Amino acid sequence: MPTTRKEAILCQSDSMDVLFNALLERVESHKASIPVITGPTGSGKSNLAMMLAERIKGEIVSCDAMQVYRGFDIGTAKPTKEDQQAIPHHMIDILDPCEAMSVASYVNEVTDLLKRLLEDRKRPILCGGSVQYISALLDGLRFIGDSPDATLREAVALEVEEKGLDASWKAIERLDPKSAEVIAPTDRTRIVRFFEMYRQTGLLKSEINLRSREGEVPFNYLPFWLDWTPRAALYGAINARVDRMFEAGLVGEVKHLSEGVPRVEQCPAFRGIGYKEVLGHLDGQYSEDKARENIAQSTRRYAKRQQTWLRKRKDLQILLFHR
Repeated sequence: MPTTRKEAILCQSDSMDVLFNALLERVESHKASIPVITGPTGSGKSNLAMMLAERIKGEIVSCDAMQVYRGFDIGTAKPTKEDQQAIPHHMIDILDPCEAMSVASYVNEVTDLLKRLLEDRKRPILCGGSVQYISALLDGLRFIGDSPDATLREAVALEVEEKGLDASWKAIERLDPKSAEVIAPTDRTRIVRFFEMYRQTGLLKSEINLRSREGEVPFNYLPFWLDWTPRAALYGAINARVDRMFEAGLVGEVKHLSEGVPRVEQCPAFRGIGYKEVLGHLDGQYSEDKARENIAQSTRRYAKRQQTWLRKRKDLQILLFHR
């Protein structure tokens, strides 16, 4: 296992084709392993996964916490219908907007899915930027605690709302600094889940995570991190991507999806980057240009958090795109 970033770099180039060839060569030399392609949002992971799937006749398993929602297409950069017809995709369009997908639920579903695909002699390819999902799979996490309790969650959510997100997050920071490092102060869902799990188990999230890592990884994974340098280039690509989303009709998509949904702001899907900002615009809080600016800023911050998380892992082979 590489000990430095330099040792972890499998290939670096200003050509995605060169990076893909390095990826393909490594995958073909490890046919018994499941390729995993991750990296920051907007880096081009999905394109690499599509190219790889075409070459090895694989099927793509999405590791994206927002692409699970039906109809949430533009703001999640979901694979097009044409791409989904050309290559089988899994873990896409499986939830309604007010349903939630926990990391535990995701891992359980994907574990069962991978077993079925392998039994059918299919070649799965994991692809996505939801690093919690990726890490849980790579680490073979088994989840401690009871199933989610809707009554308890509602009570905790009310307490968080009364106390305020910032004060609730600061309470997490005092109780469990390690968890505070990976829970954003604005992430209401994960803040509520932290206190729900604490009430259920009497354990802090970091303690649960430690116990969860006592299991064995059920599959042989071959993980790759598509990274960009310099960072400004990635941020420029993110800004351009946000512009394309608005040109593709993001505002209309959010307006259509939110019609008739009661308490829309509390539905997990509408709290995702892109959707919550457009909801604010539709509610008259700010202009469309301001919504676009807010989305780009939130996405850049999210990409930075993804990079920070991925940098801590020592099992990723880096494909470094030099723009």
